[in-house]
Amino acid sequence: MNKKTANLCPCCTGKSYKECCEPYHLWQQNAPTAELLMRSRYSAYALHKADYLIKTWHPQTLPKKLDEEISEAKWIELVINKSWDSEKPNEAFVDFTARYRNVSGKAEKMHEISRFIKHGDHWFYVDGKFI
Repeated sequence: MNKKTANLCPCCTGKSYKECCEPYHLWQQNAPTAELLMRSRYSAYALHKADYLIKTWHPQTLPKKLDEEISEAKWIELVINKSWDSEKPNEAFVDFTARYRNVSGKAEKMHEISRFIKHGDHWFYVDGKFI
């Protein structure tokens, strides 16, 4: 892995982490769309940033033990299949596929349609449906 590849953001935009998800993780900016919040949350999983995941998870659906949600999986790739706004105001959805290696090294993938709600200028992950 060369230095440029090593600095790429885990969310697979092709941008460096510094110019992509890091400003969200450092609370220098709020993700302006549900899709960008989804990407920043994926990067937070990949980088084990539990504090960011907690603060961007809607309080009504936040798991009691988030540490169990953050595994030692190695996240490999994020593909955004589609994102769209709901007919309801301040609600959006992101259909994504994520590839990863589980703790035993087996390659796996998950496909989810995630639901997001916007309060003020902050998007929050609410829940998701596995496909």
